[in-house]
Amino acid sequence: MGVCAILQWNHKHNESAVQAEEGLLNHLGGLGAKGMTHWTIGCEHYTAVPSIPSTSGRSFQVIRSSEQDQLDFAITDQGTCLVAERSFDLLLTKLSDMYQPNKIGTVEVKGKRCEIGDFAIKVGSLFIGNNFKCLLLEVEYMPSCHRNETLPLLHEFLSLVCVGRIPVPENIGTLVPVSNTNGFYQLSDTIMQYWRIFNECRHPGGGRM
Repeated sequence: MGVCAILQWNHKHNESAVQAEEGLLNHLGGLGAKGMTHWTIGCEHYTAVPSIPSTSGRSFQVIRSSEQDQLDFAITDQGTCLVAERSFDLLLTKLSDMYQPNKIGTVEVKGKRCEIGDFAIKVGSLFIGNNFKCLLLEVEYMPSCHRNETLPLLHEFLSLVCVGRIPVPENIGTLVPVSNTNGFYQLSDTIMQYWRIFNECRHPGGGRM
């Protein structure tokens, strides 16, 4: 995979989720977007059962994406991302006496994927429960997985796509962290971007769930 940056799209306050998403997709279509396909990504928050002292207060989150349907991504309270095969779901079932899913905090993003040249774009409406929170825009430069070489290209493309709707930071590197010291971007880095946005949407004041 390439290097990704994810932004929250500023939709109009009187727009519904469907209207906001269609407006952005029409904007991308005017820029030459092709090959619309559906995609989803979701997050469940698991908390420890209070009756077990050894795990009391602990929690973790599990993110699943339709584009990586063989993998689960489990993220600890400390922000460590563990990549597991989808059979990890069986382990979650066995841990049900210790950890329970918090349905109130379940996050789901549903939308469409398209391409413009070397860039793949995902547009999705983010819901917590049944409540629409925001529209997300993910842009991936597909030919390269080297973060520093790709940042100028991502900045230029995002500035074109987001003109008048989202202020693109000059230092776009703040949006695109990497876990590897060698600077090569990996799938878990994208998952961590979503994790941070999900937490921000759950706790707009800055707390973490």
